[in-house]
Amino acid sequence: MSAALRSVNGEIRVDMRSFNTFSEIKSQLEGKLQRIDNYALGTLITLDLGDKQLSSKQVREIEDILLDHGLHLRELRSNGPAREEEGDDYPFGDMPRYSDTALICRHLRSGQKVFCEGNLVILGDINPGAEVVAGGNIVVMGSLRGLAHAGAFGDETAIISAYRLSPTQLRIANHITRPPDGEVIVVSTPELARIRAGKVVIEKLKI
Repeated sequence: MSAALRSVNGEIRVDMRSFNTFSEIKSQLEGKLQRIDNYALGTLITLDLGDKQLSSKQVREIEDILLDHGLHLRELRSNGPAREEEGDDYPFGDMPRYSDTALICRHLRSGQKVFCEGNLVILGDINPGAEVVAGGNIVVMGSLRGLAHAGAFGDETAIISAYRLSPTQLRIANHITRPPDGEVIVVSTPELARIRAGKVVIEKLKI
């Protein structure tokens, strides 16, 4: 039996209710994504787990699998009781969800600022001196050379991704990072910024 997958309003929904273990869920998800490669970068994924519940560590593993394919987890649907584990800050059911996504189809010049309560997608460049702030995730289909602040209301699961990630400053929730003074960053591949172990880290985005 394989995972059932369908597209609804540009969002992908995957039915995982028939699988009993986390290893089965991961295996089926990876197999399905490897066979289907025509998704747009940043497509949102909803997984239906039925009466199963994942720990926050397992949720991060699912997010990593999706990010390897340029996809983002929108929602995990579960009717099961929340799982707790040492080091968890919250049960997964309490994680913020964002139904709104703003699309900006232009370059942002120095002095321009954009704010969105949900996710923010920029089809253009964010130039030095420009700022973008989102309550959810930020995806830049161009160069990010200004300031970007994702998870502005405190969501540490938010991410920032760009085709060329060379910011003057990145913020995710209350975490801030910036390049050392005088350092010129040359980026040739899409990258992703996220919180790991309480710090903002930059990873290669596999697409």
